[in-house]
Amino acid sequence: MNKKEYFDGIAHQWEKEHRLQKETDRIAQLIGLIPLSRGQRVLDVGCGPGRLVPFVRDVIGKKGLILESDFSAEMLKIGKQKYSWSSLFFVQADAQILPLKNDKFDAVICFALFPHIPDKARSLREFRRILKSGGSLFICHLMSREELNNFHAQVKGPVTKDFLPDNEEMKFLFSSSGFQGLSIRDEPSLYIASAWA
Repeated sequence: MNKKEYFDGIAHQWEKEHRLQKETDRIAQLIGLIPLSRGQRVLDVGCGPGRLVPFVRDVIGKKGLILESDFSAEMLKIGKQKYSWSSLFFVQADAQILPLKNDKFDAVICFALFPHIPDKARSLREFRRILKSGGSLFICHLMSREELNNFHAQVKGPVTKDFLPDNEEMKFLFSSSGFQGLSIRDEPSLYIASAWA
């Protein structure tokens, strides 16, 4: 079983587990820590069933644009069934090869995805390419790096070795991909790595 098949297979269970109030409260808090602005264009890469959509929309408003991107058709299908707004779009794509034009987004949010990307450097170059100059990238998790890596190590299947790199490797990956000002916040129940293009 490859990762696409794996995530297609768990899509409906994933959606059920992550709709709990405790989870949505934590996502609201997370988005509150990400400096988005009204009218921005935001790529939610590895969006799954669209958990971030209502929270991002509350911040960027109706004049902002959200593009939901995931390689799992089943995850996207759930998202499309939940949300339908004129400034919200869904695209099936691999984070390593985004079918998007250069310099189009103000922010890229990579929530609960980065450990699952095989070629992290390639995906970071893609995020850098589609961001406007000065645009921001946010790699986020609702766990610390240690919590996340321990959790994945216990999961059977194709994600069992999907780990979040340590700070030194993240610094190298970001700088070699053209990002500046990397900041890493790593604490219990929260991880945010942010930088600008």
